[in-house]
Amino acid sequence: MIRKCFTIASAVMFALLLVGNASAAPRPKAEDPIARLAVKASPMKANALEKLYAGRTWKWTSGGGYFSAEKTKVWLLPASRNKFAAQVRNGTHWSYAEGTWRATDDGKLCMRASWFSNDYRAGTQAVTCFLHRETNGVIYQKPSIGGKWYVFRNNPVRKDDEVRKLVSGDRVSTAVARIKASGR
Repeated sequence: MIRKCFTIASAVMFALLLVGNASAAPRPKAEDPIARLAVKASPMKANALEKLYAGRTWKWTSGGGYFSAEKTKVWLLPASRNKFAAQVRNGTHWSYAEGTWRATDDGKLCMRASWFSNDYRAGTQAVTCFLHRETNGVIYQKPSIGGKWYVFRNNPVRKDDEVRKLVSGDRVSTAVARIKASGR
């Protein structure tokens, strides 16, 4: 008897859930206009990405990443890669990374680096990639995993464009060497 009541109650609850969900179906979200424009744009070529990033530091709020123009041969990989170094410092917390970066003809820029910090000394391997698309001098960017498309560079460039955080020269390697030498 209890089992029969439980089965009937389950069926009623299931039916109510179905009816409730049918009437409360989520409305489709309005498509992001920047994403719509980015999808219509063409993926940037590797040589254009290399020209944009090589020899520059991408400044972040608490550090930055340097994209060297210098090539290095990576063990077992068929092609040479550009060196990459990064450092971050927030109060007493610090971390740095050393590795490589590369660009592909499908608009992808990837950094592969070992990260070290005062919280965890052993190197943690991380790969971070960004997608780039361009049309009429406007560059769209987004993390390859998750994230949303945004305008990386307008045409003409605006004062708040992310591309302005790409500054000429190595603003990172000296800090990385100092952190490594002091062990903190």
